[in-house]
This record gives sequence, C-alpha cells and structure tokens, in this order.
Amino acid sequence: MRIMIMGASGAGATTLGDCFVKNNDCFLHLDSDEYFWEKTDPPFQEAKNYEERNSLFESDFYSQENVVVTGSIFRWKTDYKNLFDLVVLLYIPQEIRLQRLAEREISRYGNKILFDEKLNAKYKAFLAWAAEYDLEENTTSRSFKQQKQWMEEIKCATLFLEGDLTVKERLTVLQTYIR
Repeated sequence: MRIMIMGASGAGATTLGDCFVKNNDCFLHLDSDEYFWEKTDPPFQEAKNYEERNSLFESDFYSQENVVVTGSIFRWKTDYKNLFDLVVLLYIPQEIRLQRLAEREISRYGNKILFDEKLNAKYKAFLAWAAEYDLEENTTSRSFKQQKQWMEEIKCATLFLEGDLTVKERLTVLQTYIR
C-alpha cells in the first residue's frame, strides 16, 4: 500500500507518518523535506535541483511495496497523481499551526533565532509563508485550496482529517480507515 499524508507546514504530516510506520513496521517512511532540500547547516536553506530530487524520491519510492510519503509532493510531477492508494489531508486551524511552527523553529535553532538579525528575518519570512497556506488567493506556494483540489482530481481513496486531533486520534482514524 502506498499512502501520502499532506497538509500545511506544521499540520503534523511527518509526525503522523513516523507514528504510523512505528506501528506498521512493514512500511518505509519518505519525507518530502529529505528530497526537496540540500543538507545544509542550518537546514532548509537550499533546494535541490528538481531532476535530482525526483530521481532520488522515485528510486526510494519504488524500492518497497509499502510506503508512506509525508509532506507535499503534489506539485512535483503530474504523474505523481497515480502513485498512491490513499491520500490523507490534515487540516488544523492556522493559529494552532503557526504556534507549533514558532515553537519548533525556536527548538531547532534556539533563542538565537530571535536575536540574530539574519536568522530572525528568515524565521519571520518562514512564518509569513506558512500563514499563506490558508489564503484563498494563494497560487504561488502550497495551499489548502490547491491540495484540496488535487485530492478531487486523483483516482485513489482520500481521507480528510480536520481539527486539532492528537497523533493517537489521527493514527486510530487512519488505521481504521485502512482496515
């Protein structure tokens, strides 16, 4: 079975994917950030070339029958619409998601992110980008509207999980749905 779990940054797709794989050890977990970004210090500074990214992703994706992909690859390639047996879209209110992202970034970079001018500018730009997900008119980056539309176009099963559910609650719904 091939599953994709997506949503806005901070919605919990990677966390749910990790939890699902820990409870279903026959699955391989692939997170889109591992393919999208070059390894840098600090992380998430330089995007990979799209051909390299897609080649690496496809090689890993096809290496195993049971795969969970987390993150947003829906705009990487048009034929990715046909890769999955199930696509899960997570949605939580923006204020909760942005608070999670702020806490995650401070945890990742420390308080330096608040006082270092260059890091703070990137931090603020990232939060502003993440807030755009909910805007109806957002067409340049990942958005709720685009992900929802993509789910309507694909030919596999879909599951929409809305609200600030715990990881355990989401896992229960996902595993029940799969059964």
